[in-house]
Amino acid sequence: MNNFTTNLEYTGCNITTLMEAGYDDANEFATFRQVVADWNLTGKELKGAKACARLMTIVLKKDKKGVEKKVPKYFNVFEKNELLTIVMANGVLPTDYMVGLTKTKEGNGRPLNLGK
Repeated sequence: MNNFTTNLEYTGCNITTLMEAGYDDANEFATFRQVVADWNLTGKELKGAKACARLMTIVLKKDKKGVEKKVPKYFNVFEKNELLTIVMANGVLPTDYMVGLTKTKEGNGRPLNLGK
């Protein structure tokens, strides 16, 4: 289980959360903003996408006294194949990069909008 925009593996309780949601090692995930930026899409083109899990990371945050504390930061993730289905339902033809046929975005351009 990894993030398909950063290629980083999920760890700790996030793996358990994703497995309990019915996913396995073959699935790939990303946040909404990561998908918009990585796939060069608009929010409208992802309309209808539902988060599949709410994951957590630990970040350092300063309290009112300026003391750094470790606090949880929660974020929603979306499964790649579910996103591809939504994108196509919204009239966008996925690019080779989006489906994993190429590793770079160069020369791939913006996906074709089918006019929905």
